[in-house]
Amino acid sequence: MSRRRSLDHLEKYPTILGREVVHVGLIEGRDNYVVHGRVEGNCDIDGVLLVGPDCLWIGNIAADTVIVKGRVEGGIRARFKIEVRPSARIKGDLSSPLVAVAEGAVLQGRVGPDSIVTRFTERRTH
Repeated sequence: MSRRRSLDHLEKYPTILGREVVHVGLIEGRDNYVVHGRVEGNCDIDGVLLVGPDCLWIGNIAADTVIVKGRVEGGIRARFKIEVRPSARIKGDLSSPLVAVAEGAVLQGRVGPDSIVTRFTERRTH
């Protein structure tokens, strides 16, 4: 039995905000999002949110599943899972039933008391 990563659940064609995009304001909707640029604002997403390695997100994040490879300055709340990758830098509190933190990730904040926290070493390169 193979273990699937949260990233494996992204649809083939999610909504993508590119590296040169600066979005100011609220993002909400029912879709999967991949963000490589800069966001100044909050989100409430029914779906998976991937904060790419070049992304800077300033604001609070709420989604079904959140995968962080970049920088987040704000709280993160996921209804199912938060996955914090080795390149992630987070200044804010995390709240989710499951929080997976990779070796090398930096978290400056608290994890919710009801969260199950697991640590992992990244083996895949994509």
